[in-house]
Amino acid sequence: MKFQKYAVAYLDILGFSKFVEGAENCKDKLDALGRLFNEVIPGEIATEGRNSEYPADLCLKCLSCSDSMVVSAPISDDSSYPALIAVSIKAIQIAHALLDMGFLVRGAVAVGNVYCTDSNILGTGYQEAVNGEKAAHNPQIALTESAKQELDRLIRDPNCPRYAIFAQNELGQVLLDSIYPHADYMPTKSKSVAEYYGHYREIIVSNLAHKEQRVSEKWRWFAAFFNTNVFYFQSMIGNGISEIDAASPRITMNYLNPPASDFSWMTPFQAPGVTVILNANPNQVEEP
Repeated sequence: MKFQKYAVAYLDILGFSKFVEGAENCKDKLDALGRLFNEVIPGEIATEGRNSEYPADLCLKCLSCSDSMVVSAPISDDSSYPALIAVSIKAIQIAHALLDMGFLVRGAVAVGNVYCTDSNILGTGYQEAVNGEKAAHNPQIALTESAKQELDRLIRDPNCPRYAIFAQNELGQVLLDSIYPHADYMPTKSKSVAEYYGHYREIIVSNLAHKEQRVSEKWRWFAAFFNTNVFYFQSMIGNGISEIDAASPRITMNYLNPPASDFSWMTPFQAPGVTVILNANPNQVEEP
């Protein structure tokens, strides 16, 4: 056995166990599981016109058990993508597919020592990701301190692209934008980003009235997350998708990841050290 530095995402699928039970006797649910495990999970993290599996040199693995999934990749200078980015993108793809099925994901991403095989994973990196998920209350995928340090390291590298998949909430936590509106992250190519977002909106609105308060509160938080994406990435989603009235946006987007260029008001705020608060005056900035 040998431990190696890995990026690890631990994902807990809220309410998934009952769906799996139902899939034993329901073809539609079984087909949805088949798409998740046979298409979304092994799919390329950035297709660029290809229809293939993700690059072998990433050594990206996804293990599942009951209502949890673990995505991992070793830290290596020889990979096509930085491991943290690859794991984050795959976690977002999985979160999109699960939201399309009606489920929220809560999780955490960590970086640390791991021993990983095709069927097992253990080590402090994995344990930190599990503990990060347990500490989360909202349906969010948060970066632990080790993952934030790795992200900072990547950001300091002038050759590393800026990926617009990281956000920052009102508490200063760095999160994955688990519904980042990129066509390559959607469950299939059969529907546009706008069509998926329209479907997501319907799912969120229907769950805001859930009979269990603890469940409806999670969907209420996620409605705010949805609103932020609609506001911030409107040019990528389309003008036909409106925010959800039940919740106002309270998520702050990471200043290192500006949206589409037509958001000209963002230009003054793209320098390091400045964060834009989306539920405030867009001309107002806050020093982190």
